[in-house]
Amino acid sequence: MDDSKPVIGISSSVVDHGDIPSVHVHQKYISSVIQAGGIPVVIPLVDDEMAKVIVSICDGFILSGGEDVDPHSYGEDPDPKLRKTNGKRDEMEIAVVKYAKEKKKPVFGICRGIAMLNAALGGTVIQDIESNYENPIKHYQTADRPNPTHEITIEKASKLQNIFGTETVRVNSMHHQAVGKLADGLTATAKASDGIIEGIEGTDNEWYVLAVQWHPEEMAAQDEAMHNLFKTFVDKCKKK
Repeated sequence: MDDSKPVIGISSSVVDHGDIPSVHVHQKYISSVIQAGGIPVVIPLVDDEMAKVIVSICDGFILSGGEDVDPHSYGEDPDPKLRKTNGKRDEMEIAVVKYAKEKKKPVFGICRGIAMLNAALGGTVIQDIESNYENPIKHYQTADRPNPTHEITIEKASKLQNIFGTETVRVNSMHHQAVGKLADGLTATAKASDGIIEGIEGTDNEWYVLAVQWHPEEMAAQDEAMHNLFKTFVDKCKKK
């Protein structure tokens, strides 16, 4: 194995194939990490002790998309519009974030991952945008997954702005939940026109944390700027 390439742990879920529960993560997360120079490793649903070992082995972590975040994970009751959750997945990802923070290992959250990261660090989640947010735009597109459908505005001098080199970007959008109250140690650095948070970053200069609400892995093969999100993250994960 090439020791110069960082090992990137990618969180997964469980999907039934027939009657067989199976570890599941979209292939485009894998290919995006490989194209960015990393070695992808899929993290199954494990307990706290195993999560600690996995964090010790990997150099950085992607919190991938998927189910709704279980409101129990941030101390709230379920909203009527809450969709499928997986509490064991939440527990695994919370443990990964906890130990990654201890070891100052980079974390990159995507779609569900931005909400999960915020919840893991003490923030909350908007359980359903349309029923809990005033005058939202359409955040769950019917266009093909790689196609951008709305614009976001990025804060000047943020990690995102440094990566994209611009303060406006068009992104794809496949979510009905969003970041609610921000956790301590995080700051919002991108928003949609309706005010929904589209990007968050850590304020600890010793711990690289970045999360986005859209799906850059769906766009990275054709869009250099989206590829650069993964490239920057993978570079941050390289051993010093």
